[in-house]
Amino acid sequence: MAYVYRDIGALPEPSRFANLRYYKDGQFISPEPILYYPERRTGKVGYFGHFGPSINGPRSPMPRVELGKNSFGEPENFAYYWLGHSSGILELNGARILIDPVLKNGGPLFLVPRFEPSVISKKELPDIDIVLITHDHYDHLEADTIRYLADKARHFIVPLGVDSRIISWGVPKDKITALGWGEDAELFGVKFKAREAVHYSMRWTNDRDKTLWVSYVIEGAGLRLFWSGDSGYGKHFGRIGDEFGEFDVAFLELDASNPGWPNTHMFGNEAVRASMDLKAKRIVPIHWGVFNLGANAWNENIIKAANEAKQLGVRLDVPKQGERYDLNYQTQVWWEE
Repeated sequence: MAYVYRDIGALPEPSRFANLRYYKDGQFISPEPILYYPERRTGKVGYFGHFGPSINGPRSPMPRVELGKNSFGEPENFAYYWLGHSSGILELNGARILIDPVLKNGGPLFLVPRFEPSVISKKELPDIDIVLITHDHYDHLEADTIRYLADKARHFIVPLGVDSRIISWGVPKDKITALGWGEDAELFGVKFKAREAVHYSMRWTNDRDKTLWVSYVIEGAGLRLFWSGDSGYGKHFGRIGDEFGEFDVAFLELDASNPGWPNTHMFGNEAVRASMDLKAKRIVPIHWGVFNLGANAWNENIIKAANEAKQLGVRLDVPKQGERYDLNYQTQVWWEE
């Protein structure tokens, strides 16, 4: 248990957030209530590594590109490497951004095992300018990797309250920018704008919604990108689309959905609808292909998204784990078994 407690991290002082409209009685408030219907829950989760880690996983190894320090040169104007699930390396305007790095399991100890090992280890990560975190769930915030990067990455951008978590893991306070909904920051020639998401936060049984969760608008090199973090489908996508007008790429989550928790995450078809609300030119999917969080087949929602995108004329780009992605990328269907 000592190991688990060590990886929970410290909590923020509630008085910091007392004047926020989306904070009440010691908790942050989702823009839409989170729904849970236990009687509608389907499938087998298989969180425990010793009891079926490959439940709903691929029957054969997924195509992938192994990465290491030698895989990267100087950061480009725009390039992206999906590291699996919601982890990625984004190069924009000459800055290198590591997003939600989770390179082991999606939970503490042996909980939430990966279908396959990560395409990169923490020691093989290239030099990182910014570590960007969307929220504090274990499948997005890995204490071991943050501790490793604490003295290596140049800066960290996190939601409100998550700064307390990572300070307790050794990240210097002066290297952290904490953002709330509607707040912006600019670092290394890239703009980051934190916006709403329909979700929640927690790392233990007594800390639900004590820290914030966000989506990000990221701008640089003449491009406007959207990174959803975790979010159920909601009206906020339309509000963000109206605010910004258009996105060159929307990185949208499309798995871990289940009828039992219908708006905690998005189903594949909902991700396509969200991209249209955002007025995005193309979707790149995240939050899929690594963990059995939604108790569904690993490729169920990417198939749903591909079918919906084809019907509605939405461009869906689906890079493999570790594969370099840019705006000239041409998707090949590799996820059907």
